[in-house]
Amino acid sequence: MKKYWIKKVLFLTILLCSCRIDHGLEPISSKITGSVHFTGELPRYTDQVRVAAVSSFPPKSINELQFSDALTFFQGNTITKNPVEWELYLPPGRYEVVAVVWKEVKHPWNLSDIIGLYGGSFVGDLLIPTYLPVTIDGPNSVVENIDIEANLNRVNRDTLIQGTITFLGKWPENTGVVGIGAFSEIPQKNNISDYFFKNLALDYSVPIFVKSYDYRLRVRSKDVLKYIAVLWIDNNFDLSTITDIGFYADPSDPLTPKTVTVSEDELINIDITVDFSEL
Repeated sequence: MKKYWIKKVLFLTILLCSCRIDHGLEPISSKITGSVHFTGELPRYTDQVRVAAVSSFPPKSINELQFSDALTFFQGNTITKNPVEWELYLPPGRYEVVAVVWKEVKHPWNLSDIIGLYGGSFVGDLLIPTYLPVTIDGPNSVVENIDIEANLNRVNRDTLIQGTITFLGKWPENTGVVGIGAFSEIPQKNNISDYFFKNLALDYSVPIFVKSYDYRLRVRSKDVLKYIAVLWIDNNFDLSTITDIGFYADPSDPLTPKTVTVSEDELINIDITVDFSEL
């Protein structure tokens, strides 16, 4: 009889536990929706374009982004629909950046290939790093009219600079955004318009508070790059605080920037060291 009750208790325990087993996550009902209006020419090596959201920008890796389905607006090398509607299901919360990200054929997603930002604007195909956060209030909330301008010419470039940025010393606690830019001339210090109008390419998604970062920067072969530098902006995202914290130097003269002339479809490796203790 005792064994019978022990078996019964065990059975009931197993039954009760089985009732509490999580059989899977419930589908997310909250979402953001909008449209993307494209300008520029579609690169011949385009694989996908998606809308992505991230709660903290810049993210430490591409894995922190949450992606929509691929936008179906082109076939082959032809844009067939513009603008294109999109939706992205997300849990409730605040998303600091909503962006349009381009992907190259046979290459992984890359943070430097952001071609549009909600709240962003363009000077030519240069994307000004401003953005508007989006907040989803509840589990059934739908946030509409998140409309974004995206410029395909940002990635329609035939030359790629890549390398490693190494950070030495202690990061400033008020760091907000770090980017890497290629310039036609050395920008005048504290001259915001200089940084934008002399900029030939800019990737402002360099992760912060890291020891190193492998970057990629797309440029045009017709451009002569007279200054390649790492840029810093404070955590108030005040563009007037933009500061050079490291640059690609001439090996024979570390105080002089090295000019780079590129050829079509060339891959150039450029490493830069930032030493915060020297700033």
